[in-house]
Amino acid sequence: MKKLILYLIITNASIYSYSQGIVFEHGTFQEALNKAKAENKLLFMDCYTNWCGPCKMLQNNTFPNEEVGTFFNDNFICYKMECEHDEGPTICNRFAISAYPTLLFIDGDGKVVQKSMGYRPSESLISEGKRALGGSTALLGEYKTKYQNGDKSEAILKGLVLNLAKNGESFDIYWKEYLATQKIENLLSDENAKMIFELTNSINSPSISYFKEFKDYFIEKYGAESYERKQESIVSKSVKEAVLKNDKTLFNNAIMLLQSNKMSRGAEIIQKQSMVFYSGVNDMVNYDKVAMAFLKKNKLVAPPVFSDIMDKYIHNIENSSLLNKAVAICKKSISNENKYYNNLILASLLYKMNNKTDAYAIGQYAIELGKIEGVNYWPAQELVNKIQIERGAKK
Repeated sequence: MKKLILYLIITNASIYSYSQGIVFEHGTFQEALNKAKAENKLLFMDCYTNWCGPCKMLQNNTFPNEEVGTFFNDNFICYKMECEHDEGPTICNRFAISAYPTLLFIDGDGKVVQKSMGYRPSESLISEGKRALGGSTALLGEYKTKYQNGDKSEAILKGLVLNLAKNGESFDIYWKEYLATQKIENLLSDENAKMIFELTNSINSPSISYFKEFKDYFIEKYGAESYERKQESIVSKSVKEAVLKNDKTLFNNAIMLLQSNKMSRGAEIIQKQSMVFYSGVNDMVNYDKVAMAFLKKNKLVAPPVFSDIMDKYIHNIENSSLLNKAVAICKKSISNENKYYNNLILASLLYKMNNKTDAYAIGQYAIELGKIEGVNYWPAQELVNKIQIERGAKK
């Protein structure tokens, strides 16, 4: 019960918690498009205006739906475009938007794959997403049949790989066969280079060696930022797989890619992915080493990142020495930026360490900060109420 309450305290912390629905990217349209291209996904873009009623219905009814969120967050890079402000008029004019809301599915090259207008309930929006994802399932069936009947020509292998990828199916076996049909001098043809860049999605991909070997070419063609974003995506996917399999070797190989294939954010990504792996396999001693090094190096950490790191101490660490280090870091965070979220975290850490007197006082202070900041402060109120109940039970 105690762990459940602590979990609710952190994961529901004010405006910094993540929604169960669709998570939309921030930044510019081009940045979102670059991310979609790097991750070999379509960009889902909601084109809306602030005065549009059906747009608000999508925002309030459909986008927060948990099933919609799971499907779209897994399969697309999602982005919202307010069509009457900032870059909105330019982008919406580019795609000939004349009614609101308009929902676009756009490939990494900026080509519209599917377009629809008007309000969509949850089930309907998921159906549209599946149509946009699928390419042609009938065409995929044709390629599979020809391959099974013995046609393993370059054209069939290529069509099979591309259509499997579009439909979200495993393609590495056929991708390896296709690459074997290509002469070295043909690997950097425009078509093959694009396939290598887009289809290299794991450290175990058949094309990972070419992704590294042709680094300079890809940077020149797509830009250093896109290459680095793609590399981060490869490592992230590999680390998630390593967690699921508890595979330290796969994790080390992913980190070695970052170390050998040096980029500007390599050290930061290594730290973040190391935290993902060590927390995922419950190696909290190594997690603490990496987390503390990261927090000491980065004086001002974004609230969601800081909250996520501290969440692991609250839920997964019992060692009092490690918890004391987390308390010290949290106090430094408050001295740099005295906010509701980090006072709530400090109160939660102190409660976990059975220092209920200080936890209660800081929890009350967090409530006052929450009122001033205009955020949802009920997690702090829940903690304070719980301590009051426990005090009463002891009398």
